[in-house]
Amino acid sequence: MKRPGHSDLHSRDYPVREDMALQRKVWRFERLGWYVLVVLIGLTLAGLFSKGPLSTTHARSADGQLRVEYQRFARNGSSSALVIYMQGTARAPLEIEISGELLRGFDIEMLQPQPLKASTAGEGMRLWVLSDNHGRAVLHVSLRSDGVGSFDTRVSLEKGPVVPLSQFIYP
Repeated sequence: MKRPGHSDLHSRDYPVREDMALQRKVWRFERLGWYVLVVLIGLTLAGLFSKGPLSTTHARSADGQLRVEYQRFARNGSSSALVIYMQGTARAPLEIEISGELLRGFDIEMLQPQPLKASTAGEGMRLWVLSDNHGRAVLHVSLRSDGVGSFDTRVSLEKGPVVPLSQFIYP
């Protein structure tokens, strides 16, 4: 039975002692936790921790001869794609160099189309790809992440533009 003039939001001693000021703080903290959880789920769905709109990006050279599409964020052990678009002379081999930390943080699973020739170049590699009748070539590189942390890479055409990439691998 309620006592006259008593509100449920005031502290009381009967039947159990309550501290409603503390209880209100706990409720606010719980609500804040729910908001943080919803924001975290939204960022996850948007690609903050793997594939998605926040992760998918591209880098382009100033002259437009070289463009790279890649995933900015990856999870250790997951696969991702690196797509390199090149512009050069028609029906001629284009030499592309991938250098930096890419090979420390990723394993290359597949190159499509197969390069005409491949060689090592310091910490990276050089690949030669044949261009089409319009001087364009596309190289699809399938990667499997095998590290944790930030990895900076440079993709460049022979004596041409350099495109820097930065990728982060979560554990």
